[in-house]
Order: sequence, then structure tokens, then C-alpha cells
Amino acid sequence: MPRNDDNSLSRDARDVTNSAPEHELRNEDIRFEHKDIAGGHVILTGASLLIVVWAIVGLLSFYFSYLSHYREEVSPPALPYEEGAQKLPPEPRLQTSSTADLQELRARENAALTHYNWIDRSQGVVAIPINRAIELLAQRGIPPQKAPADLVLSKPEEGTRLTGFEGKVEPEPR
Repeated sequence: MPRNDDNSLSRDARDVTNSAPEHELRNEDIRFEHKDIAGGHVILTGASLLIVVWAIVGLLSFYFSYLSHYREEVSPPALPYEEGAQKLPPEPRLQTSSTADLQELRARENAALTHYNWIDRSQGVVAIPINRAIELLAQRGIPPQKAPADLVLSKPEEGTRLTGFEGKVEPEPR
């Protein structure tokens, strides 16, 4: 009777495996990859990609330097007044200091409101301070003005103006 312990069973299985022909042990329906990826090919691809990128960068740097020299040769010379002059951007420009601009504006407005200034010397027109103008207007009053010749005034009558509430009746308060 054969023994059924583990050693004898594994020995028997080894004998069967070694003695069986190779074509009987292979299953043609099951396939697998012997290698996942070839490391040499990955390194070679990375190195070649790096070399190509460096070559493109080198070619572009030569091309840009050529274009800059070409631009200097083709461009017209600078005008004499432009040399050394700082060019300002076109209007409207941004405020560099809004608080200083506001203070300057208020100072000009206050000077116009509080000081005497000539507007037209030949006709004798003078700007006077606003406080003095208010005092003179309060003393003398508003001078009468001549009415235009074609001015027609009519006496206001009830119902001559449209208010948007026509025909709407509101209850009287109690």
C-alpha cells in the first residue's frame, strides 16, 4: 500500500511533472507576458526625447538672436529728440497718486471760491469770493430781468396738469 504522507505526495507530483512531455503541461488558451516593460527601451526613449528638446531649444535660440540682429539692421534710426527722452504713454494715463491729485484739485477749487480773480480785464469782469457774492446778493436782491417779447404766461387752472392719478379716488381720512 502506498504511503499518503506529504513527502511522498510531493515526490510523486514531481515525478509526474518531470516525466510528462512539455506539450501536455501547456494550455494554449492561457497567455501571459514574460516581461512587463523593457527598461533599456524606456531609458533610450527618454534620452532621445531629451536630446531632441535640447536641439529644438538650441535652434530657437539661434533663430531669435538672428531675428534681434535683423530687426536692428532693418529698423529706421531713432529720431534725435527720442534719444534719451523718457516716453510717456498716450492719454489717458493712470493716476500715480490719487490723494495728491485730489488735494491739488481741492486747493484750486478753494482758491477760485475764496480769492478775487480777473476774468476779462478789458470788460472789467472780476470773479469775487463766494461769501462776498452771497452778502451782495442778500443786500441788493436779485436784479429784475427783462422778459422775452414772445413769452406768454397763462393763469394756472384746476385740472390743467396731468399727474398720473386722474380718475383714482382715495377715501377721505376720518
